[in-house]
Amino acid sequence: MSMSIIILLVVISQVWLLSYFYPKQVVKRINFVLNNCPEKDYPKLYPVPSERIKTIKLVYQMLNYLFILFGAGLIIYFTYVVPDYRQYINILDDLPLLFGIVQFMPLFILELLGYKHLKLMRQKNTQTSRKAELQPRLLFNFVSRFHLVLAGLTYISFIIYELFLCNFNLNFDASIKIGTLTLVNILFIAIGMANLYGKKRDPYQGTEERNKQTKFVFESFVFISIFMTIYLMMHSWANIYELNNLEVLINSLYFQVLALFSIGALLGRFKISEMNFDVYKADITA
Repeated sequence: MSMSIIILLVVISQVWLLSYFYPKQVVKRINFVLNNCPEKDYPKLYPVPSERIKTIKLVYQMLNYLFILFGAGLIIYFTYVVPDYRQYINILDDLPLLFGIVQFMPLFILELLGYKHLKLMRQKNTQTSRKAELQPRLLFNFVSRFHLVLAGLTYISFIIYELFLCNFNLNFDASIKIGTLTLVNILFIAIGMANLYGKKRDPYQGTEERNKQTKFVFESFVFISIFMTIYLMMHSWANIYELNNLEVLINSLYFQVLALFSIGALLGRFKISEMNFDVYKADITA
């Protein structure tokens, strides 16, 4: 199989996975809640009218459909219109990366709206009693020491690797990569600590569900940190040896693996049909 065919298949896979398959699964979850937990029976779940949620869902779908069309247009253009895609390889090598960022934007916006939704739920929470957790929430109850050490060693190896590539004379490109990865890791630590020691995002969430969510957050962040570090090392290696074709594959596969172990893992671990929605029902008054 030629490299051009491999690149084509990988890019098609990126468009399908990030703009069709996973968005379809997200919409299914939203529809499940709307259909099985109506607003009149589960008022605590709806700090905003259900119609607004349906509108947000529709916009989310439309954005992903738009990206499918855009991705398909790019694939057709560079496959059938451009006589030799290798003439544009300096543009193509970063195109999957830029398009991947755009593909993640609807999900990112949905996540921000989710934070706002939970904030409104906390504001409207009228419960006066709180259940204290008897077991202390310790870091190593949610993530293994081995995985944290592995993430730390990978990060240190990346810094040494980047310094080695520039003969230990720190240049602009290496500074940007090291600085970006450092800031991302700091952000992961801050979000992880907020999940561990901060207030519950969902005021009605049970202890078991919260612990499960916290464990998922730490495991995801550790993996993404390690994977992002390895990706940056491979990206630097491909740049040095001017392996543009390989860079296209690396950039496209990066977002696909990232999606697989973030949104894919979330959808797989937190099955909507197994979640307890009884806590969102109206309080029974005497």
